[in-house]
Amino acid sequence: MKRSVVEIIRRAHLVFAAKELPDRVALLFHELEGQVDHFHDAIQHFMALGYRTVGPQEYASATARGKRLLVSLDDNYYSWYRELDTFAALGITCTFYLNTWPLRDVAYSTDIEKYFECIEYRGDEVSLSRSELREIHDAGHIVGCHTHSHNVLSRLPPERWPVEIDYCKALLEDIIGQEVADFSYPFGMRRHFSEPLRRYCRDRGFKTIATGISGRLNTHKVDPFAIHRTAWKFERSLPDNLDNLRINAGLYANLFGRSVVG
Repeated sequence: MKRSVVEIIRRAHLVFAAKELPDRVALLFHELEGQVDHFHDAIQHFMALGYRTVGPQEYASATARGKRLLVSLDDNYYSWYRELDTFAALGITCTFYLNTWPLRDVAYSTDIEKYFECIEYRGDEVSLSRSELREIHDAGHIVGCHTHSHNVLSRLPPERWPVEIDYCKALLEDIIGQEVADFSYPFGMRRHFSEPLRRYCRDRGFKTIATGISGRLNTHKVDPFAIHRTAWKFERSLPDNLDNLRINAGLYANLFGRSVVG
């Protein structure tokens, strides 16, 4: 029932409120297992339209010009490392928002299993190791923080925030050898975060915060501490995914705390 209502609202947006693709597009991916061809086709489409891939800070910059594409991936999957050659062949820079709890050479196998259960992933349950993450960074990609264990931050008491945020940030910085200044919070809707959490992250030195709120973005100004990203649905066609980027879904997300594009 809920999906049917969302699809009706989505179609109404496309009929009455859809616009052309903006000059700034932020895409959200997760695992790439079995989906590399679809990923390749999606990115190539934007490159052919004149977009260039950038990191979150340049994406949100008010002074940068031209068509900007933020290619971001959340959680922790070995498939990212396996596709380094694909990213290189496409000539793109990706932003990887990492959970640190399941790092393969640190975590117990039982913890890795629990992690993939937590994010409801049913594919190849292999996470990254520290050395593989370091290679991803050394290949020119951006590493960001996605909390330690993928908890819903808005449900945690403030005394738990350092465990999820500070520890993840420090561990990632130790692995890659430089500051980690970009953050995305798990699950991505407004109900999963809060203004006190936003202030906490800013005080910890983060320069950007990414959401999972989908839809067309304001082409003139992007709040670096509330970057909207649209989840790319591999089960949908390329035209359907492009339609999702043309919908201004912010009002729906504000009212109901959910994504109108599913």
